[in-house]
Amino acid sequence: MTLVLVEVADEAAVQRLRLQGVRVVGIVAEPAVVETQPEQPAPRKWAGALSGADADSLRAHAEQIRDEWERDMQ
Repeated sequence: MTLVLVEVADEAAVQRLRLQGVRVVGIVAEPAVVETQPEQPAPRKWAGALSGADADSLRAHAEQIRDEWERDMQ
């Protein structure tokens, strides 16, 4: 069985469907309204700018790791 949502204009349209042999399982008087809340974005734990000292420390560490990598590759 396939579920199909059909919106009919009036009761006469429902009667025509029944006369044509369409099996109607049920009729919902009012469509169910589902209220959804927009999903909240995840908190940005690591967002923000680095201080100058932290940025210099990170840059120095990256250069040290890069030098070690290049040394090990040779």
